[in-house]
Amino acid sequence: MPLQFIRKALAILLLAPGAAVFAAAPYPNTSHFGVPFSEDEAWHRQCRRVEQRAAPGYQAPGNGAAAQCDAGALYYAKRGQAETSAAEWSQVRACALARGDHAVLAMLYANGFGVERDLDVAMYHACSMEHVAKAEMEGRIAHLAAMQLESEVFDQCDDITSGAMGTVCAGIRETQDDRVREARLDRMARSLPGAARARFGALRTAAERYVEASAGERDMHGTGAPGFVLAHQGRLREQFMQAAMDAAGGRLPRATPAQVRQLDRELNRVYREVMALPSKQDNWPDRIGDSTISRADIRTAERRWIAYRDAFTAFAAQLGKGADGNAARALLTRQRIAALRRLASYR
Repeated sequence: MPLQFIRKALAILLLAPGAAVFAAAPYPNTSHFGVPFSEDEAWHRQCRRVEQRAAPGYQAPGNGAAAQCDAGALYYAKRGQAETSAAEWSQVRACALARGDHAVLAMLYANGFGVERDLDVAMYHACSMEHVAKAEMEGRIAHLAAMQLESEVFDQCDDITSGAMGTVCAGIRETQDDRVREARLDRMARSLPGAARARFGALRTAAERYVEASAGERDMHGTGAPGFVLAHQGRLREQFMQAAMDAAGGRLPRATPAQVRQLDRELNRVYREVMALPSKQDNWPDRIGDSTISRADIRTAERRWIAYRDAFTAFAAQLGKGADGNAARALLTRQRIAALRRLASYR
């Protein structure tokens, strides 16, 4: 199933930048290049130049020696704060050293977060990062070699070229964005009248269940597919946040019962059209076209969307004077029609 594949892929890929590896890795770390390279190339010469410039205190971790912390999660959490103290950056650095997290150490030293800025140390750890494609290594080392402005912020995701790192970076972005969304929704919830607040809790649960199921409506061909799914889910969460805030603020476009009925008819028509699409895969008759998307996945997502729509309508009805359940239903139905029409392209 596509959703299971995504979870498995993320479990592997999200460990890649910061996971401690216990087998000896080459330096520079070319173990995932998969293509030939020359030691005369500019990136390789730069890596050799800084071969002895590891961060002070860095030692490659041995079996069982890695600390039980997540340097990447710590780094991005602190990076997203309005202010981060030197002590907090020291905590990130200590975790990165214990975990052997080259990506975080590269970013700390390139940016001077909690340490004196040292681009050579940053480059050593960039040259040591795991699961890196050759083009990524070339771009990242050239980027660090060209950095001059103190105000320029370096990130491991600046120079990605591979689907694997695309997924990692999509996960990082979505985690950061979701933290902001959740904080905004929490603030909004506190301002709601009591009856609407109770409905809003159920609505958030229904919205997230639909977002999770929507992963099954994305084609999983290609190494970058898990990253595209994460970006797609982020867009759905953004849609939900904006719709909820617009509903609470009385800003949803008005809709009449007749318009809602017309949208429902169009939704049913497009849904039947998508479910009738034939498979082009003899071994996978339940899939549509050449994709990995099955009718079962679409059916599950549709049912969860209906629960989401109904929860939103119930929430909107409790917002007090001027509340309009038709407006909420119309907006969500238009969004679902657009999602189904994209699936129709797999004919």
